[in-house]
Amino acid sequence: MQITRPVREWLPPQLNLLSWEVLHPYVEELRTAPWKSFADFHQWLRRLNELESAVSESAAWSYIHFTQNTQDEDSRLSYERYIQEVQPRLNEVRYDLYKRYWESPWRALLPQEDFMNFNRTVQNYLALHRPENIPLETKAELLAKEYNEIIGQLTVEIDHKVFTLPQASLFLESPDRARREEVWWKIHQARAAYADRLEAIMDELIAIRTQIARNAGFDNYYDFRFRQLGRFDWSVELCHNFHAMVEQSIKRLYNRLLIYRQRTLGLETLRPWDLQVDPCDAQAPLRPFQSEEELITKSIEVFRQLHPRIAEMVEYLYSIGHLDLFSRPGKAPGGYNYSLHESGLPFIFMNAAGSHNDLITLVHEVGHAVHTFQSRHLPFMLQREYPSEVAELASMSMELMALYPAVFYTHPKEHARAWFQQVSRVISLFPWIATVDAFQEWMYRYPQHTPAERRRKWIELYQRFHGSRVQWPEGTLDVLWHRQLHIFDYPLYYIEYGLAQLGALQFWYLYDSYPQAAVEKYMYALSLGYLKTVPEIYEAAGVKFFFQPKELETIFRFIVRHLKRIRQMLREEA
Repeated sequence: MQITRPVREWLPPQLNLLSWEVLHPYVEELRTAPWKSFADFHQWLRRLNELESAVSESAAWSYIHFTQNTQDEDSRLSYERYIQEVQPRLNEVRYDLYKRYWESPWRALLPQEDFMNFNRTVQNYLALHRPENIPLETKAELLAKEYNEIIGQLTVEIDHKVFTLPQASLFLESPDRARREEVWWKIHQARAAYADRLEAIMDELIAIRTQIARNAGFDNYYDFRFRQLGRFDWSVELCHNFHAMVEQSIKRLYNRLLIYRQRTLGLETLRPWDLQVDPCDAQAPLRPFQSEEELITKSIEVFRQLHPRIAEMVEYLYSIGHLDLFSRPGKAPGGYNYSLHESGLPFIFMNAAGSHNDLITLVHEVGHAVHTFQSRHLPFMLQREYPSEVAELASMSMELMALYPAVFYTHPKEHARAWFQQVSRVISLFPWIATVDAFQEWMYRYPQHTPAERRRKWIELYQRFHGSRVQWPEGTLDVLWHRQLHIFDYPLYYIEYGLAQLGALQFWYLYDSYPQAAVEKYMYALSLGYLKTVPEIYEAAGVKFFFQPKELETIFRFIVRHLKRIRQMLREEA
């Protein structure tokens, strides 16, 4: 794969972009550079974009290095220095520079279709910006960093060996129920040791974020953040429609899966340590790979069967060291694809330990990486910064496409089990997304609540969307939300997964009948970056963004048929 990296036209190649003293002269030049013509204005705009892209990539590497080892002092200090010294000053001057752009008469000569979302983003930023919020945003980011440090260093001891939490979670797939329960409690206790501090962090975050909202003229942080996230093409009503659909329709299918799990495992009562073991074959958990090399090699073959270009992308990332996939002590939790805006390249980070879910995580992040590659041709960073509901359509559609090639699972029974796990995972994700989204809305609309009220509300919402078929030990369900890093790091960013999953299910329905046409639509939609509205990008992928429950009945019937077909295959192989 041939990748041409952009060459800086203005900034020196080796400029230290995490030092404000070095950046300041270039920022001042952008503040004061005269415009005598549209050509001058356009050159200025390209230079602004070059500066933002270069700083963004340097900051990205600072974050990546910190999450790769949260215990490394140099990486931690570098990341903190950027958050505390560079980022606040950039936020101060960004307002002046965006305002200068917005008020320029030359802006009207830009191609309006290409700059529609660019302009909406700038206008939204100018409307919400308040100088007094900059130090508050820094404090919130440092608190979120502390959450990552706490979770990243958690380990448990099993059979006299130390495991990270992702590694220990593999034991929850054991056929030995007593073993699962033992490990589940160890994981819970590791988290519970920091529960009071995590609650205190959340109290501080809610207070800070509420003040940010009030400074910007909003009654609460929920309404402020909804707008800050650039949700231009949809409203809170869509979130509530999603909640209702989960509660009234998907919850029934979710509970049917729980009943199947309970009966297949022969249990009188489902407990939380019974939720990861494979009900199709509890004696042999799916282990699609044993090493990082095997994960990468086989995944490349999967992507080659989907589309040769996707395989080339992953091979290229591997060759340049942009894949950090396996769990290790000190590594931050979770997984992500980070778009590096100057080079136009992605970096994939995750915590694999060998499970089927790890495979799906990689496939998910590769969907994001393909999005980064497909949109890197767009000249301006704000044309490539598509919103999350678009980004997650790319990743969740990839999860479903990538299970068709029988590469990781060559035996028909294993392939059927992988499909059952994936479809079950998708259905199970909907109640969790609805719970997390409704919980965050409540937290920020009623910021004076106490930790005890917060825990009670979490239980209420969890049971509203999940039901009560699983019996949780006392004092464990109420802190389950601590495991969701988005609540701490990326407030309100979670409903996007649910909206995108509905789009991905529609895409799966299309791909199942017309795979070649569907994948071409997928690649085209991702190439649009953020040049179109969200519904238009979904339409380019062959799916709808706005929905009514009745419109999805066909998709749900398709899912049920697929599950029945999988169960029939499993019975035939038994």
